[in-house]
Amino acid sequence: MQESDLEYLLACSPRLESFALITNYCLPDRVRIGSHSLRCVLLWHSMADEVAAIAAPHLQRLIVYCTHPTEAGRAFKVKVGYAPQLAVLGYLDTTHVLQIDNTIIKAGVTKVSPDAVVPSIKVLALKVRFRVAEEVRTLLSFLRCFPEVETLHVMASDNHTDHYDDPGEVKARDKLNSTFCQGVGPIKCVQSRVKKVVFDQFCGGTNQVGFLKMVLGRAVFLQKVIVLLADPDPITVSEATRKLNPLAAKRMWANKTLRKISLEVRGRTSGPIWGYNQASDLSISDPFIS
Repeated sequence: MQESDLEYLLACSPRLESFALITNYCLPDRVRIGSHSLRCVLLWHSMADEVAAIAAPHLQRLIVYCTHPTEAGRAFKVKVGYAPQLAVLGYLDTTHVLQIDNTIIKAGVTKVSPDAVVPSIKVLALKVRFRVAEEVRTLLSFLRCFPEVETLHVMASDNHTDHYDDPGEVKARDKLNSTFCQGVGPIKCVQSRVKKVVFDQFCGGTNQVGFLKMVLGRAVFLQKVIVLLADPDPITVSEATRKLNPLAAKRMWANKTLRKISLEVRGRTSGPIWGYNQASDLSISDPFIS
């Protein structure tokens, strides 16, 4: 299927509400969403190079999971144009290129222009390698583009390398920085909107703990934190709990009115726990792993 074929298909389907592209190989290389009826678009194990919501007035959900661009080293692009009802977005990987209207969001951006924010997003899922400083800075820059997020999912991918990465190169550029959260500027969604945080694939890395510490110390409306461990064996659970216990002290929280924050630490359940049926089910307000 060529890109033009897909555009023709959408143009000829004026009542289509959900569209899923699953395990496509190479073609179409770009998925451009120009539909007045679509409410949900899903790319699942896709080898496309780009997804773009260019004219999607009723699009509510854009799910991207396991993208593998055809050209080695090429970054997958997520472009958000006209999509005023888009409320759910993810997994936005910090290796992705994020473009909002005509602005490409770069790592280290501490202040975004009004044209480079998507205020409609309420549920956001991000994927990041916390041991890579550049990706951590990208994570913080991405968060600034979604000022109204209430539920934040963060998946650590420190235990994996991309299929085009050279392990030696990855190791060489991976550096821990225990103070990366010090001096981080304001992040509106964290400070004034986020109520729930789900941290998936937690393994207790210094930057992972630092990120959680920053969220707890800034999120005034935070009510619940769920930590899903990368390895649920008893030793890992014990070690993770030891590292997270200091964060349970109430003096660490920005929200002083709560008697306690629900901090859940648990391992992943066995077997498949997330699939494209659940991800595209519009009756589920939060379709991500929780």
